[in-house]
Amino acid sequence: MSAQTLLSGGDKWFSYSGVVFGDVSAPASIQLILIPNTGLRDTLVQIYPNFGLPVITSTGNQLGISVKINDVEVIHEQDNLAYAHSSTPFQLFVPRQSKLEVISLNTSGNNTQKRNCNLIGYYL
Repeated sequence: MSAQTLLSGGDKWFSYSGVVFGDVSAPASIQLILIPNTGLRDTLVQIYPNFGLPVITSTGNQLGISVKINDVEVIHEQDNLAYAHSSTPFQLFVPRQSKLEVISLNTSGNNTQKRNCNLIGYYL
């Protein structure tokens, strides 16, 4: 799932990608979440990336996360992030009516490694 779902109180929303993994033909990045329009209110978003066990643990084969707001990359993390099952959440401000995209940065050594992303947005 990659849609924005409003919670019953109307002041929060969530989205989740489900577990994603590639194969030898996987591209250099895999889109996890795409929200074309975050809505009429500014939002504080918490992003929770998660990774399965890596196939290859050598240097340079870590998966990572890229976050874009209106096609501008605002977070790019690709270090030891992918060696943790559950990574540290990111928190960021997203202006109203923004396009929000979360991308998994892939490597040829770990394109079959499972990964997913959950996020929750709090309207301000």
